[in-house]
Amino acid sequence: MDVSGITNTASQSGIASKSLAGNFDTFLKLLTAQLQNQDPLEPMDTSEFTRQLVQYSSVEQGIYTNKNLETLIGLQQSSGLGTAVSYLGRTVTAANDEAALADGEASWTYNLPRAAASVALTVKDADGKTVFTGTGPTTAGDNTVVWDGSTSGGGTAPPGIYSLTVTAADSTGAELTSPVRLTGRVSGVETVNGSVVLNVNGVRIALSDITSVSETVVAGDGDTAG
Repeated sequence: MDVSGITNTASQSGIASKSLAGNFDTFLKLLTAQLQNQDPLEPMDTSEFTRQLVQYSSVEQGIYTNKNLETLIGLQQSSGLGTAVSYLGRTVTAANDEAALADGEASWTYNLPRAAASVALTVKDADGKTVFTGTGPTTAGDNTVVWDGSTSGGGTAPPGIYSLTVTAADSTGAELTSPVRLTGRVSGVETVNGSVVLNVNGVRIALSDITSVSETVVAGDGDTAG
């Protein structure tokens, strides 16, 4: 998940603005010195003087353009944060293969377009190291994987963020697409590297990865089976 685009743009804009401002000051000093030291008998050519004034104006306009861009980016970030706040407390589903192992459990959901003959699961840690491999449900539709942190080496993985890869094939050996999703309650909203993200079960989710939003069902609400 990449959440660094907006910040990079703002940073580049700030650097460019400082560079333009430096060029602006240098140009002004050079032009002033040129006017002060020109030969009174052979003054600067009018067309050349006009060309330099146009360059002067272009540099100044570039500075103002960058400042306006920074302002627009700031407004976009504020607007995104305000929109994200409306997700707080809601249950969302996102196209994301990460899940947090907490309290001895991490869970994912993957979808099969049709029944599979085999499903291989691979869980990796934040460094990309494989910590667990196993098999998963082969039923068509949504399937849930609950991992208790057990590693293939017989140990127990520490709490943290882990990713799941699902490799499925049908009876002919043809590979089946099996996108992995994360479902959970939004517990926080924050800005990371300039991009607004949601905290879902301890995992940072970009707004663009959200595929569905629903009201969170609280235990005790609604009808109770008798």
